[in-house]
Amino acid sequence: MSGGAVGAAVAGLGIGRSALAQRPRKIIVIEETHVPESRLFAETFTNLGCAAQVVRIDRSFNGLLHELEAVEGVLVGLTSDPAAMIAEQILVAGGARPLLQWTHQYRKLRWEHKTVGAPTLLARASVGWPSVLAYHMQDALVGDRQDAELRCQSGGHCGLDGKSPGMLVSWAFEVGVQQS
Repeated sequence: MSGGAVGAAVAGLGIGRSALAQRPRKIIVIEETHVPESRLFAETFTNLGCAAQVVRIDRSFNGLLHELEAVEGVLVGLTSDPAAMIAEQILVAGGARPLLQWTHQYRKLRWEHKTVGAPTLLARASVGWPSVLAYHMQDALVGDRQDAELRCQSGGHCGLDGKSPGMLVSWAFEVGVQQS
């Protein structure tokens, strides 16, 4: 997804409070193994005890196509822009319902986050922001969040890992569940 497309997609994409809070969901986390922030995000989701499965994909996105076609539940990820775009195309074409899509971009020695709710959490985070994001997303998935759009920057200067793409998208889709 291009930056403009992601920005346009962020507006209006959120989770209805009652949509997921009504019933527990199997959460599958997509981890892009060469992206350090994605690994930390997936590790945090696993440590929270709410990830039923972690799907690891490499630079060629091996596993992504196959895994996305064979799942049911809620898929979440913090991935590079290309991986998010491919996942969105495959999932929406297969009938998945978008739940959220937020952007994270490294600019001027800081991470800039465009999400909804909890402004102080991500604004105070620096290097550990993917862990904070995992908690924030988990809260959003159970309906415990505010609906206001948030734009914030990490509180202090933080270095960019040499393996980070510098533009990441956090996302969630509901897959394989009958819509009412």
